[in-house]
Amino acid sequence: MSLQQSRRVRWPQGGVPRALAMGAVPSKRPVRVLLTGATGYLGRWVAEGFAALGDDVTTFSGRQLAEPSVETARVLREATAKADVVCHLAAATPLQPGPPNGAAYAQGIVDATHLLLDAAAATSRCHVVFASTAMITGLNGARTRSESERVAYAESKLVAEQLVERYSAQASPAISLRLNTLSGPRIQPDRGVVAAALRAAHESRPFPVYGRGSSGRDYLHVLDAARAVISAARRPTARYQAIEIGSGQLATIEAIVAAVERVTRRRVLRRYLPDRADVDERPACDLRPAREALGWTPTRSQLATIVSDQWAEQQAPGTFAARLVWDLDASGRPLTIIPPHGDQGSA
Repeated sequence: MSLQQSRRVRWPQGGVPRALAMGAVPSKRPVRVLLTGATGYLGRWVAEGFAALGDDVTTFSGRQLAEPSVETARVLREATAKADVVCHLAAATPLQPGPPNGAAYAQGIVDATHLLLDAAAATSRCHVVFASTAMITGLNGARTRSESERVAYAESKLVAEQLVERYSAQASPAISLRLNTLSGPRIQPDRGVVAAALRAAHESRPFPVYGRGSSGRDYLHVLDAARAVISAARRPTARYQAIEIGSGQLATIEAIVAAVERVTRRRVLRRYLPDRADVDERPACDLRPAREALGWTPTRSQLATIVSDQWAEQQAPGTFAARLVWDLDASGRPLTIIPPHGDQGSA
């Protein structure tokens, strides 16, 4: 089984090859974490953050979680018995290769979550942090209902949230974090609007803009998302909550392209196309619930910062992550510090 445990996280074959974030002040009160999805985009940052803060991190393969067996259940029970908190990030997503469908989401999200929660309920009854999606808030929109793949994904996440809420009522307080659109360093170059705009600027290729480019989304820096997960793990809530995590601002396609032009100092040629019928329109995230429940606010989710951080990592892979320092503030909340170039000692 792909179960790994270490203060510094020993990654399984094919996992993260580079060294973990260095220079952070270890936590005075280490947390024993069982983390699923540790090799995913968000999961890598979360695993490195926990490890840099001195926590004991055990990772479990999301693929094996989605393909249950008697052996999987046994190892899960052993892992949850030793955990203070389970952070469940693993899931089939619309960004994965191939054509996911409702059945794939049901197995990779709902069934996997059920299996994990059963193991936790039978052993430690520990705190659970579930990575959900802000797409859930748009499920009632007429236009969103036409997006069959996204709807199947969001509906599976909603069912999984209901399982987490039931676990919270019967076992231990839990929380679902409804994450908005992730972006930032280390994202694959073919994933997301920011990456596509940066690629268009770098390769001098036309960038498709649907309609007038006025549709907006709330874009969340991956480090802010990682801090939210770690904050939720270190600050258990008294009751179940589903809290949206985002920047609190909507960024239009045109604003993204303009930010890319400013950061890269390159012109992006726009290719205007008819408006799409599957635009996923939601209001900007309300930051108050996360601030009140977790003491969390975004610090790097300004559009200019997202684009700048993503461009810097794309131009020189590994340099942004190498500068990152994790720390805790006086109240124990996680901080991400990016020292200026050549300076590892200042915030």
